Amino acid sequence: MDAYRFVVEVANLLRERQLKVGVSESLDACQALCFVSSYGLPEIKTAIKVTMLKDPSKFHLLEEVFQRAVADASSESEGGEEGDQTGEGRERGTQSYSAARAAQDQNRGQQQDKTVDVYMYSPMETLHRRALKPIDPLRVRTGRRVIRRMKRRLALLEGRRYRRSTRGELDFPKTMKSALGTAAELMELKRSSRILARLRVVAFFDISGSMDTYTEWIVRAMYLVKRLSRRVEVFAFSTRLMRITDLLETTNLDEIRRRLSERIDLWGSGTRIGICLRTFLERYGTLVDRSWVVIVVSDGWDTGEPEVLRESLEGLKARAGKLVWLNPHADKPNFKPMTVGMLTALPYIDVLAGTSTLEDMNSFIRFFGKSIKPLKSPIKPVF
Repeated sequence: MDAYRFVVEVANLLRERQLKVGVSESLDACQALCFVSSYGLPEIKTAIKVTMLKDPSKFHLLEEVFQRAVADASSESEGGEEGDQTGEGRERGTQSYSAARAAQDQNRGQQQDKTVDVYMYSPMETLHRRALKPIDPLRVRTGRRVIRRMKRRLALLEGRRYRRSTRGELDFPKTMKSALGTAAELMELKRSSRILARLRVVAFFDISGSMDTYTEWIVRAMYLVKRLSRRVEVFAFSTRLMRITDLLETTNLDEIRRRLSERIDLWGSGTRIGICLRTFLERYGTLVDRSWVVIVVSDGWDTGEPEVLRESLEGLKARAGKLVWLNPHADKPNFKPMTVGMLTALPYIDVLAGTSTLEDMNSFIRFFGKSIKPLKSPIKPVF
């Protein structure tokens, strides 16, 4: 059976089970099969799994779908045996594979399925713009309260206000004031230090195909993050990096939506997190120092080399003060970071949180804690 027809059959069966499997996912699966067609059933199943299903909690549905599709392919192969002998329906190149061979590899596949898989997403770049929906002002208003709390929690720079401290600088006015009660005798030296209250942020938003479901949230998050501080740089990325700080300068929500719709041409493309972060370090690396907080919004479906992502994160972590990663799947109860991007990034992350953090105070407290003081040590991920 032709690989393309097999993918279409799997896609139709998944849609019958109320899963969103579109044309882009089917094309990704077809391209993946070109690379694994010389392998056995486990590799074919994994290729379809990581390209057509974005939600790990739905992976179990693929098992019955895959078995049914293989059975249909086997029966079709037997029915078309006579045509194959005359040269009709002969499969060519790497775009097709034998259903009979897939059945022969079933036993080996069942053993290999017990191993732990690391999933990656498509590298394909699809350049097109997107007509974005209007931004909901009510959700933006709710998010502003969370943003004020986050600003306190992630602050790295000293503000104008002081607090009493035993290790701070000498506070001469308070020292002299305390001496008035002891006949002008300096019995105690008062010290104070500045309160951490200011923040600098550089944010990276993943707008690849695997994040299509969260497009409306991403647009609102871009607006909210831009208002975290006076010094904020915002970037969008998929297969390449794009600076969009200037597009978010206005406070008009409709104008922001129009600018993002007209200027960004990366919506729905593949994902190369490591390459994009390396591009940032090469072009804007001198911008970031220990007073900056890095926020990465991505589900971690990376198709680039893990070593490139690791080197980029090492360079970014060495320069920045904190690294916050917002993953849309982290809000789910049974979330486990199993993608290549997340497994590679975990050692460098200070806070791993869900995307609901920016719009729900209870979710923010769950991931960042109840304290309103600046974050001093990495927070353990909640999973």
